[in-house]
Amino acid sequence: MLKLPTRRLLSVVAATAVAAVTAVVVTAAPAQAAPTADLLAKAGSLYTENAVVNMGVVPGTAAKSFPFKIVNTGPDTEQYKVVVSPNDAHIAATLYLGSKALRNTYYTAPVAPGASVSFTLKVALAVGAPQAQYVTNVAVKDPETGTTLDSFSADANATYQAGNTGHDLFVKTGSQPYAGGSYGPEFETASALKVGSTATFTLRLQNNGTTAGSITLHGFANFSCPTAYTVTVKQGTKDVTGGVYGPFYGTQQLAPGAKVDLKLTIKQTGACAADYFEFQASGVDGNVYEYAHVVGAA
Repeated sequence: MLKLPTRRLLSVVAATAVAAVTAVVVTAAPAQAAPTADLLAKAGSLYTENAVVNMGVVPGTAAKSFPFKIVNTGPDTEQYKVVVSPNDAHIAATLYLGSKALRNTYYTAPVAPGASVSFTLKVALAVGAPQAQYVTNVAVKDPETGTTLDSFSADANATYQAGNTGHDLFVKTGSQPYAGGSYGPEFETASALKVGSTATFTLRLQNNGTTAGSITLHGFANFSCPTAYTVTVKQGTKDVTGGVYGPFYGTQQLAPGAKVDLKLTIKQTGACAADYFEFQASGVDGNVYEYAHVVGAA
C-alpha cells in the first residue's frame, strides 16, 4: 500500500470533512414559513373582516352567539391557538366547536392551506349587569411563539329595553333586542353588506319621562366612507331623511310612554370595510347618542 505523508493525509481528511459538511448544508430542507391566518367574524348570514361585531344582549337571558372562522392563509398546514379574553366579570364567554364546549385556551387540529375551521363564541351577561358595553376579545395565535395573527371583538351591549327620560332613543336591527334608551352610546351591527345590498334598522323615539314632550332626532355624517352609502329615514311612508340630516326633525307631543318608530335603511353603493351612523335624540331634559353599525362582507 502506498503511504501518504502525514501532512498530506491530514489535508485529505480535512477536505473530505468540509465536503461532507457542504453536502449536508446543500441538502437541508428549507425552514417552514411563519403561520398566517385570517379570523372572519359572522354578522348576520355573511362573514366580515371587520374587527368588531356589536350585538344587543339582555342581561340574565340566554347567551348570544358570535360565530367566526379561522382561515389558513399560508402555504403550509398549521395548528392554531385560540384565546378568549372577556374584559369584565359580568361576562360568561364560552367557545364552541359545533355543539362541543371547549376549554380556554384551545389548540386547533391541523388546518390545511386555504382551509378553515369554524367556531361559535357564546356570550351571556350576568343578571343585574349595568347597562354598558361588554367586550370579549378572540385572538388566533401562533402556538409556538404566542404571536397574535388576527383577532376580533364581540361587543355585547347590555340593554334592558327600557328608559327613564323624556328623550329615549333605541336602535334595533334584525332579531336583536332594542339597545340604548336613556343610556348611550350603544351599538348594533347589521348583517354584513355586499355592494348593492341594504341594512335595515329601527330607531325608536320614546318618552319614558313623566310629562308630555316632543323628541328631536339629528343624524350625523358617517365616519369612514361618506360616499359609499345611501341613507333613508322614514316615518311610516313619509320620507323624513331631509329633516333628520338637515335643519330639524321632531316628533309630535308624546305622552309619557308613547313612542315613534322610524325605519332607517342603509344601502352600500361603494366599497367600504365598515362604518358607524350616529344619531342624537334630544328633549327638554337632555340628549342621548346611539349608533347603527354596518360592515362589509368578506
